[in-house]
Amino acid sequence: MLSLSLVAMAIATLIWGPLSDRYGRVPVMLAGLALAAGGSAMAALAPELWVAVLGRLLQAAGGAAGMVLARAVAQDIFGSERSAGVIGQITAVMVAAPMVAPTLSGLVVEGVGWRGIFWLSALLCLGLVIWTRAGLAESAPGGGARRVSDMLGGFVVIGGRAAFLRHAGYAACSLAGFYYFVGITPYVMQDAFGRGPAAYGLYFMLLSGMYMITNFVCGPITAKFGAERVLPFGALLAVAGPGLSIALLLAGVSDPLVLFMPGMIQSFGAGLAVPNAMAGAVASAPDRAGAASGLLGFSQFLLAALTTQVAGFLPHEDPMVVPAGMLVMLALGLLCLFGMQRGTSGGR
Repeated sequence: MLSLSLVAMAIATLIWGPLSDRYGRVPVMLAGLALAAGGSAMAALAPELWVAVLGRLLQAAGGAAGMVLARAVAQDIFGSERSAGVIGQITAVMVAAPMVAPTLSGLVVEGVGWRGIFWLSALLCLGLVIWTRAGLAESAPGGGARRVSDMLGGFVVIGGRAAFLRHAGYAACSLAGFYYFVGITPYVMQDAFGRGPAAYGLYFMLLSGMYMITNFVCGPITAKFGAERVLPFGALLAVAGPGLSIALLLAGVSDPLVLFMPGMIQSFGAGLAVPNAMAGAVASAPDRAGAASGLLGFSQFLLAALTTQVAGFLPHEDPMVVPAGMLVMLALGLLCLFGMQRGTSGGR
């Protein structure tokens, strides 16, 4: 369900963004939330597993609209100069979800069973439909692509801009590294350190908390020092996290904190770099902010889906696979960030 849901989200992001450029942010957001509510209800009522999986895919595809269009709305309202801080706040709220969800879902499962999770999701989506309809003003500039061929052509134009590739490449690699950590660390905790899910949950809160806090302060820091300083600083600092973890493991230190304490350094750096990278990617095409946000989301979720699958095939008895894999993804991100730095003037 996780891997297929990420693929569904990746594909859906390519649809919601261009549609919002053409028809507006609000109606497309409402359609996405309604689809998420319907998919949740389908999963809750599913008589067989395949129906539940289908409902989960519809839920994921609909929910992706919120992630894509939130970035586009931030670009519409605040522009490239201030959108990084707003996107940082949006990301911080998103990070809060995996901190709360395991506890909340555990209580729901114990109380009413697994179907209750999907009913709760359906109710939350319906509540967001009402809230969005009442409180979100239309911000799209209009004039988006009218035909499917124009939408596809827009992706080609955006994907050909070095500024987009530079920022989106780093953002995608950073998110993939995070999903790699989430996908492999619970098993490494059990097989290498003999710690169960509860211990992993407590340790993981350290990373999520650090990432969430840093995203909140990313805006003021970026406003003071500028995105072109904060972004590379955060990206280089993030690499130091898994680098330190590898050094400690090579020194013979054997404790879960070897993975999680350096992980907090990585989270701090990513909290500064990723919002600026996402803002830079969307700002590279201000006339097609929805399409740019959709293409960004597609690259992020598709790469994340791939890394979660890779994580399942690696040996979980050796904790070195955690920082080594993250270091590879972050190094690829740095290659995108600095390798494409020339020629990005004017967003091309």
